[in-house]
Amino acid sequence: MISLWKKITYSCLCVFFSASMLNAKTLTVVFPFCPQDLSIQASELYEGLKNMSLEGLRIDSISKVGTFNSIIELNDDSARLDLKKFSQKRKTDYVLFTELSHSVGQINIEYKLYSLENNSFIATSFDSSFYNSIHLSAKTIAKQLSLILQSKIIKISNVVALGDSSLNQITVNFEAYGDSSSYAILRSLLREGPYDTIATITSTTYTDTDVQPGIVYWYKVQALQDSYAIDTSMPVSAYVVPENKENLDLDKVLSQYKKPEEKPQDEEQKSLIKAHIDMIQPQYMNSVKLRIIMQIVKSYISKGQLTVLKDFDAVVMDIENFTIYFIKKNSYVVRLESKKPFELLLGSNCDVRLLQRLLLNAIAFGAQDGTIEITDDEGYTAQLPLYQSIGIATTYFKEYKNWAGNTILWSTSNKEIKAKMKEYSNQ
Repeated sequence: MISLWKKITYSCLCVFFSASMLNAKTLTVVFPFCPQDLSIQASELYEGLKNMSLEGLRIDSISKVGTFNSIIELNDDSARLDLKKFSQKRKTDYVLFTELSHSVGQINIEYKLYSLENNSFIATSFDSSFYNSIHLSAKTIAKQLSLILQSKIIKISNVVALGDSSLNQITVNFEAYGDSSSYAILRSLLREGPYDTIATITSTTYTDTDVQPGIVYWYKVQALQDSYAIDTSMPVSAYVVPENKENLDLDKVLSQYKKPEEKPQDEEQKSLIKAHIDMIQPQYMNSVKLRIIMQIVKSYISKGQLTVLKDFDAVVMDIENFTIYFIKKNSYVVRLESKKPFELLLGSNCDVRLLQRLLLNAIAFGAQDGTIEITDDEGYTAQLPLYQSIGIATTYFKEYKNWAGNTILWSTSNKEIKAKMKEYSNQ
């Protein structure tokens, strides 16, 4: 028989427990949005979130909410109405959505926390994880939610990255709200990552001196609490504009033109060279006229109005716009608008080898005009100085000793550049 004291104590405990359960709020965890090949990682994250232990919170779970298939769909105005109806029907106070996506060697993780009371999302965060470390992400999200639901919100905002070409460095500034013990600075060459932690700081500014001019760097800032990333900013980018130290003297450049004709390796190459030269010979500039033009160009160069540019690593042809881009890796880009090279291309039955050879052997004369963004096949981006070219001079044989009688000149067809050069000539 249970004693009267034990009965009273037992009754009080039951009443206390019942009151606690009534006061507890409910968080519904939704199975992560993800591509099919990340379903295993999504299941692991889902299990970790379902088993969270958050003070004053009961964890509920569900495989799907309505017709939502991605986090981006939750941003529509109509989504809030659907979420409100869902939350009221399920009697849940919060709904946690997560989404997994591929990055380079990692998984991107985004989550959004909906509040019925606010009828809005009260937290959004971005993170990344290695494929075998998803369980750690569940712990991080639990730590974040614990602070958020205790109104101990820590947020990173107004992140700005600025490149300084004079000091060859990038400074990252940001604002922080809440009590964070420290901040992690993350950097990547790709917006999507992966990101590496390059510094952990306690202030709200960081200067990155390990940068290469022209390369675009992406930065994120994380607020840390007990070594957990509580909030991660959206990525921002910056770069240091490379200084083109190439200030070539035209006379010195031409004095290097001492090479003989290329000797063909076999009869096939001999026939090809002859066919190419026969094709371009009608475009050779008269040697007297060429020297006069070079003297005029030299006057522009001496005034700092033009720069001599050569030894390009690659050329890109935009046939639709009759434009050619000459690229010197990590240094600069030269842009020439001219129909002449493309007329040669058509006249040679689209012999790209001939045109590419002439373009890579060229000397370009250009004026700097801001920067241009270059993205390679792997997605890496660079911002390089852009030169608008008034024209190029080229020979079939690189740095050919008989250049004076074997040079092709292709001038710009851009009316604005022509007008600018006319303006220079009157100065």
